[in-house]
Amino acid sequence: MDSKQLPDNWAITKLGVLSNLIRGVSYKKTDASQIKTDIFNIHILRGGNIQDGSIVAGKDEVYVNLELIKKTQFIKKADVVIVGSTGSKKLIGKAGIALQDYNDTAFGAFLMLARANKKINSNYFAYFFLSKFYRDKIRELAGGVNINNIRKEHINDMRFPLPPRIEQDRIVAKVDTLMAQAQAMQKSLACLPRLLNDFRQQVLTQAVTGKLTENWRITHNLSSEVDLERISHLRNTFLSKRDKKEENYIEWQNQVEIPEKWTWIKLWELSYLITSGSRGWSKYYSDHGAYFVRSAEINNNKLRLEEAIKVELPRKVEGKRSLIEKGDLLITITGANVGKCACITEQIPESYVSQSVALIKLVDIDISKYVHLVLLSQNTGGKQIENMAYGMGRPVLNLPQIKSIEIPFPSKKEQVEIVCRVDNLFAKADKIQEKYEILKLKIDSLPQAILHKAFNGELVEQLPTEGDARELLKEIEKLKKS
Repeated sequence: MDSKQLPDNWAITKLGVLSNLIRGVSYKKTDASQIKTDIFNIHILRGGNIQDGSIVAGKDEVYVNLELIKKTQFIKKADVVIVGSTGSKKLIGKAGIALQDYNDTAFGAFLMLARANKKINSNYFAYFFLSKFYRDKIRELAGGVNINNIRKEHINDMRFPLPPRIEQDRIVAKVDTLMAQAQAMQKSLACLPRLLNDFRQQVLTQAVTGKLTENWRITHNLSSEVDLERISHLRNTFLSKRDKKEENYIEWQNQVEIPEKWTWIKLWELSYLITSGSRGWSKYYSDHGAYFVRSAEINNNKLRLEEAIKVELPRKVEGKRSLIEKGDLLITITGANVGKCACITEQIPESYVSQSVALIKLVDIDISKYVHLVLLSQNTGGKQIENMAYGMGRPVLNLPQIKSIEIPFPSKKEQVEIVCRVDNLFAKADKIQEKYEILKLKIDSLPQAILHKAFNGELVEQLPTEGDARELLKEIEKLKKS
């Protein structure tokens, strides 16, 4: 903050000159309750109540008796509550602005409160704590020796750009208007990801139920049924004997209508191996070697190896069974990420699945992209996975369940057409997504851009008739001494 760049009638002062810094309420554990009662009736704010510049409800609220509270510790409109002591660099110095009077709310000892002098606009003062000026100073303090504690003098000594009082009022009015517009744009834009997701799911539903290629089938006059004999023959080339049929968990064909010449087929009938990774590989973790794919590595239905750990396997360890190859499908079977699915469309570095990921090796890798679409569709495969994983209230899948997934199966020629059409439609959605993300970054940066101009004297027109901030400072100092 360079005073030479500020308007001539502004002044650089310190926060301590313009405000009173009030310490929070100290209380013993026996003096507090997590339930509001007639005795414990005053809500005490803690660090978790300060989020994104606001005061919010916390998970474990605390209440104390009124006798422990000083009158100055009740929170008033435009007060700034600051996290003054915490074990986290990310939380230290966070500030929340009170948007109203809180007659039954005070704040704890790990917080402090900055209350503006009555001679200045309290909202102008409060906006400062949302600005980059303030955040940069807090970051500087957190990067030094004062990681867990911000002392009173740290806040009081911060430099503060002060305009004349009338200009403060005009700045606040302008900031309020522009912030409201930015929030409205953010709100309008927020619905786009959901709309794009709905669009993709509609495309998938149309694709795997035959509606996307309905006219295509007519013009191509497909006369033959799905060639199940070819699939069966391919499967038998991988297996010494045909697997027994797995138990039917769902009769999905009774719920979804497909074209006449399509058929339903179990996932195990399209596969020569459905397995999961080995346990006990943590002893092989290394800085180099093969990738070890856990459920966390499957995001947005794609395999991401950037954060994957590595394993260096000795020769005696049999790991090839869980080796990932081109054309394989991966499904997460445990954890919060359960039910996510990825298709390996190209050769990847040597990688193995962990016990939290199911590995599906299809008899024909050319059908893997289509089968992946079915597994992503919330109307068919994806819905089956969801029902299996959460039907009993437990987020987990087992291999027999995965083997039993029912796939609506067209001819190979139509599968190729379906994949091509879905890819084209998804590419259009992806372009919209990219534009959305660029626009979102710009809109999300607007509040800081507004505050930057506000505290640099660039947001409103400079009017020499509005006086000089140095005169205002003299009035404030005189008021403090009286």
